[in-house]
Amino acid sequence: MPLEDGSPSYLDKIVAQRRLDVAAAKASVSEDALRAQIAAQSPVHDFVAALRRQELAVLAEMKRASPSKGDIAVGVDAAQQGLTYALAGACTVSVLTCPTGFKGSLDDMARVRRGLDEAALEPPVCVLRKDFVIDAYQLLEARAHGADTALLIVNILSADELAALMAASRALGMEPLVEVNTEAEMTVALAAGAKVIGVNNRNLHTFKVDMGTTVRLAAMVPPASGIELLALSGVGSRDDALSFARAGARAVLVGESLMRAPSPAALIAELLGRAAPPPLCKVCGVRTAEAAAVAVAAGADFVGMIFAPSKRQVSEAEAKEIVGAVRANDAALAAARGPRWRLPAKIAAIDADGAAGGDDGAPTRRWLQLWQGLLEHAARRGGPLTVGVFVNATVAEMNGVAERVGLDLIQLHGDEGWEVARELVRPAVRVVHMEAGVDAAAVGGQLRGGHAAAVLLDSKGGGTGKSFDWDVGAEVQRNAPFILAGGLRPDNVADAVARVRPWCVDVSSGVESDGAKDNAKIEAFVKNAKHAAAA
Repeated sequence: MPLEDGSPSYLDKIVAQRRLDVAAAKASVSEDALRAQIAAQSPVHDFVAALRRQELAVLAEMKRASPSKGDIAVGVDAAQQGLTYALAGACTVSVLTCPTGFKGSLDDMARVRRGLDEAALEPPVCVLRKDFVIDAYQLLEARAHGADTALLIVNILSADELAALMAASRALGMEPLVEVNTEAEMTVALAAGAKVIGVNNRNLHTFKVDMGTTVRLAAMVPPASGIELLALSGVGSRDDALSFARAGARAVLVGESLMRAPSPAALIAELLGRAAPPPLCKVCGVRTAEAAAVAVAAGADFVGMIFAPSKRQVSEAEAKEIVGAVRANDAALAAARGPRWRLPAKIAAIDADGAAGGDDGAPTRRWLQLWQGLLEHAARRGGPLTVGVFVNATVAEMNGVAERVGLDLIQLHGDEGWEVARELVRPAVRVVHMEAGVDAAAVGGQLRGGHAAAVLLDSKGGGTGKSFDWDVGAEVQRNAPFILAGGLRPDNVADAVARVRPWCVDVSSGVESDGAKDNAKIEAFVKNAKHAAAA
């Protein structure tokens, strides 16, 4: 449909180019080759079931650019972004694979799928190919690269073409998402027997957004039809999502807002109406199985053991007993939550340089946000994690102890540097020592380029019972999530959580009496930290 001045619309230009792209792809990769790739893929996940797991679901989009807005987040690692979305609660990761105007690719989608498969989250998260599908060949491409569903746009298809593509998609096990923008298109989608219909609030010819489109077209869906209605485009807040839910939408698709968000996970939580979770708690310097059991019973999420010379140092034999105490409730947890989810040491699908920081530190921030999600998921899905603390030990020593003792994480507390994390068999926690005069900018400079799974800010030396300037911590937290340590006690942890808002708090000497862990103080610390977030 040309524009008023007679020039081709955005959509006309894109579809014309996609026809050329499909012809070139067919000449390069045969359908037989695609079917061989499909045979090697993980099974198709049920898109409709994924939508129905939540009262209001979120489809989170990986979108590098758009024809109307230009570049949005061109350099984002697709696997990293998709897994961050999934850990935050998105039921589906939508991947824009169109290169024209959107700078997307099938490789982006394949890497999202690989990242999700490696993480093996339960319940599984679906992958949507969002593109301008005009040929069944593109559906084969979609499935071959890990899609569980694909977008079919009524505007660019005849009724017969829509019916044929819906049948082809279903033959591959993928229930398609059928997109409409007008009453006439909704009529076509309903007549074709679409089970999932997305109302695009954006006119694809002009790219103008009308938020009332979903409300108008929702009224056309027959009651008790079993059709799932989605709202697409223009969603940026919980109020937007709720307005569409009231109109009958089962889910909302969010793209640009998430790609631009400082914390995509926080925005997804807002869209889902989830309150900020309480901070995780790490009890460190544990020397006995008894103290570990108390920490676990109190609700601690991490139990730390020190392997470096210290008055809290443990032997490997003692550490094994502590790990055994932490894991003693695995069977009960499995009965309540399902099998223990295993924290990956690395996500191979993510670019090896995914943690490298640019001038604004954004890649590092995204990396730490991803691992924050992984660590939170591991602690809450499978019970407390065990951490081994080392100071300037060799990689061989740390890896050996981790394997023999059964550690979940390795904490680097000396001058090992950041690159050591690449060589460890467990995810690494890297400590940044907050010496006097260190400000947020200096901390940010240290973080860039690091490959640790988490960063812990501690007063110089650690284990001193002294805190650093929490105002600096609060400023760092706005840019990169971290674990707060240093001088925390049961009587001040609530204030620390309120002021700094860290995702995890770490205590050692603050829960001791006469040099030994104090059961009552451990219980009080965890209780006060967890309750502070709700206050």
